[in-house]
Amino acid sequence: MSHFLPEKTLQLPATLNSLTTLGNALREYLSPLRLSENWIYPLDLALCEAASNIIRHAYRDDAGKSYQVCFSTDDAGIRVTLVDSGLPVPEEKLQISDSDSAMPEAMNEGGRGWPLIFASVDSVDYQRGAGENRLTLWRVLPAA
Repeated sequence: MSHFLPEKTLQLPATLNSLTTLGNALREYLSPLRLSENWIYPLDLALCEAASNIIRHAYRDDAGKSYQVCFSTDDAGIRVTLVDSGLPVPEEKLQISDSDSAMPEAMNEGGRGWPLIFASVDSVDYQRGAGENRLTLWRVLPAA
């Protein structure tokens, strides 16, 4: 069975309210594949955390900005790419190894986002160029 779906791109406002639309769009895009919610949820978690980082950190809650999300797939997995023109991701946030992926102490207010993203998908790729950030999340499809 082929898992190929045509690419789908969305432009969303940089507001936390867009996260519901984003999660719904992911599920709608994946619906032809009949994937379980247990498989979808980690990708949704990583995607919404990444979008939240764009909104809060790259754009510093500037609701006048927007970000782009592109869904694509092939026989191996699902790729979701987020593109924004905000501040770049600090280098130290991208240097997460297996030993660093543990969640911060319960009393710490922040710091859970990047470990959650890395733990929820099979690969994370970040590129900065031409004034834009491009974060790609990849999750391997379950065996048929």
